[in-house]
Amino acid sequence: MLGGETVLAENLGYADLEHRVPVTNETRFGVASITKAFTGLSLLKLHESGRIDLDAPIQRYVPAFPVKPSGVITPRLLAAHLAGIRHWGQERNAALYARHFDDVNDVLALFKDDTLVAPPGTKASYSSYGYNLIAAAIQSASGVKYQEYVNREIISRLGLKNTGFDDVRRVLPHRARRYSYFDPWTFAVDSNAVYRVPEWDYSHNMAGGNMYSTAADLAQFGRAIEGPGLLSKESLDLLNRRPRVGAVQATMSFGFFVSDSVAPHRLLNIGGSNAGLQSGLFVYPDEDLVIVVLSNTWGIGSNSGEMNGVLLSRLAAICMGWPQPPPVK
Repeated sequence: MLGGETVLAENLGYADLEHRVPVTNETRFGVASITKAFTGLSLLKLHESGRIDLDAPIQRYVPAFPVKPSGVITPRLLAAHLAGIRHWGQERNAALYARHFDDVNDVLALFKDDTLVAPPGTKASYSSYGYNLIAAAIQSASGVKYQEYVNREIISRLGLKNTGFDDVRRVLPHRARRYSYFDPWTFAVDSNAVYRVPEWDYSHNMAGGNMYSTAADLAQFGRAIEGPGLLSKESLDLLNRRPRVGAVQATMSFGFFVSDSVAPHRLLNIGGSNAGLQSGLFVYPDEDLVIVVLSNTWGIGSNSGEMNGVLLSRLAAICMGWPQPPPVK
């Protein structure tokens, strides 16, 4: 989307390989960690309204989360992945993938008593659990369920009719099935096999990786952060600045990775990857350019989100006539 106009909308392959159902503009893909962008913007909206202090101890909003002896955890640190909360561990197994969480507070039990990986503010350490802790604070400060707040303040305001929180127990029209060239359990490779990824429940990552959307909806969502409207100018300034605590600088700010100040083109981006799923959203505010790529496969030779970076950079270069980024080695 360039200048508010869709210049390319391309659909390739199948949403359902077994039944040869082609991908269309209405196909709803899981977007994995792009969910963090919705959580980050929701946090900023609450801050704008004066209902959450970004620098308050997280226990002000989530008293069930224990005080950690190594330092104070705040919403601002959590949003920048500077709070020292760990990422996934061995708990992500068949039992967890079979369990559904309706309330983000129930997710806290999976990590709240664990030791921090680093004292708050001393090290950038990516954590989906940290974003679920943000969601618990959003729920407390807003007085409504986290999902309801995101739906009301972000999804409905932008008219994103094909975006929401996934529940694999229920029928979702136009949902893409997921595929992999790796065994999704063992990561073994069979060059002659395409694996059907199970209908795993990702609600344990409600605020960090459990949403679905379409490319068109995400393009509209991305364009909403190019200037004031959904967010105030003050919130946009926070979103576009890499957070710093002393000598430690984070690359993520409120759900988006932020380009370095010396980058040739200002960029806000976020990507995601679950088994058989890749998603990427690039926003170039100064050029009014938004690029979204969604996939329901890891692809041959892929077992993560390798698509999410260089492919979108190359598409941006083609669209704007910029030099092509170097190939991935």
